[in-house]
Amino acid sequence: MRTPAQTHAAVTVVLPHYDCADYVGQAVGSVLAQDRPDLRLVVVDDCSPDEAWTAALRPYAGDPRLTVLRTSENVGHLRIKNKVLETADTPYIAFQDADDISMPGRLRHQLALLERGKADLVGCAYEYIDASGRGTGRRRMPRNGNLWMRLGRSTVLLHPSSVVRREVLERLGGFDGTVRLGADTDFHLRAARLYRLRSVRSVLYRYRIWPQSLTQAPETGFGSAQRRSYTEAMNAQERRRREARTREELLPLLVAPPNDVDFRLEPVAVGG
Repeated sequence: MRTPAQTHAAVTVVLPHYDCADYVGQAVGSVLAQDRPDLRLVVVDDCSPDEAWTAALRPYAGDPRLTVLRTSENVGHLRIKNKVLETADTPYIAFQDADDISMPGRLRHQLALLERGKADLVGCAYEYIDASGRGTGRRRMPRNGNLWMRLGRSTVLLHPSSVVRREVLERLGGFDGTVRLGADTDFHLRAARLYRLRSVRSVLYRYRIWPQSLTQAPETGFGSAQRRSYTEAMNAQERRRREARTREELLPLLVAPPNDVDFRLEPVAVGG
């Protein structure tokens, strides 16, 4: 039986995790400490090589808002998010990376903008932190992401800091389910065609830059062959959208390919 907090949740926070035992506990704690308690947090381990990360979640094992799952095989964070979306029933979906930190008030500020009907996808300003958590800089994203995209910018939101209406994800087919990285920008490009992308100017998220993160590791980081290849394919698809002459031509180009891997999400016990 669901608890009242689960029944009346406004937002599902999706937190994929892979071999991030040093940071995932702090990430989980930062979400569960939000002053919008009407949330569900779904942590999904992507077949980490050992169970060390479970110890970091034990302090939160009794929180009924927390669900911990594991994939039946390693599939990447984008496929995980698509899978979780299949059963999510809250009106809003938020994202959180396992090595980052949500600052107090993050969800309250972002959900307020969504609930007032002023936006469909909301990001925020964020602080860069290093491996030890020391702040190294800040970045404010444009308040009106659609306007900046029309001016030629493709990066107008930090994906893991965002909250989005579930109906947006459903209509657009979620994320490109055929890749492991880069498709967050693709999602924003597709969403901007139909929906309002906005950002809160307050710094509400701490974004960790460290050598083993997905955006920094040599095989997957910015400038890697994988990212260059996907960026080329993404830009080609965006050109097709710009060339579409009618809404009937455009709409099919806004729907992402579904997951190309059939996998399961299995519960994980972290208490004890």
